[in-house]
Amino acid sequence: MARKEITWTVEENNRDKGKTFFITEMSAWEAEELAQEIYRAMGTADFGSIPTDVIAMGCAGLATLGLSVLSATSTEMAASISSRLLSTVKISVDTGYRDIKPFDFEEVSTIRTLKDKVFELNFGFLTLAAR
Repeated sequence: MARKEITWTVEENNRDKGKTFFITEMSAWEAEELAQEIYRAMGTADFGSIPTDVIAMGCAGLATLGLSVLSATSTEMAASISSRLLSTVKISVDTGYRDIKPFDFEEVSTIRTLKDKVFELNFGFLTLAAR
């Protein structure tokens, strides 16, 4: 079965409006490595406020937390997780799609939405398991 793919176009009325991004699901190996990195980040950050029922859900609980872990971990770990997430994103240009670059973004909200979409594509099925 092929990896899932989604296309997302910025519709918000901002400087990134109209930009189109192509997101490809990570391999199972890559997704598992990313999940482990997120768990390590949670272990080094102050995540004492996570409800015990969310912790008990294990990997499914990860989906309920989403990317909030990035705000609580070290700058280096957050950058590593962000880089892994965004490595699956390409941007539409005149010649097709290419890897994204920092200058492709003019709005922080676009970057955050892309991270959410990558997370959902790769771990969204866990949200169902958590219910």
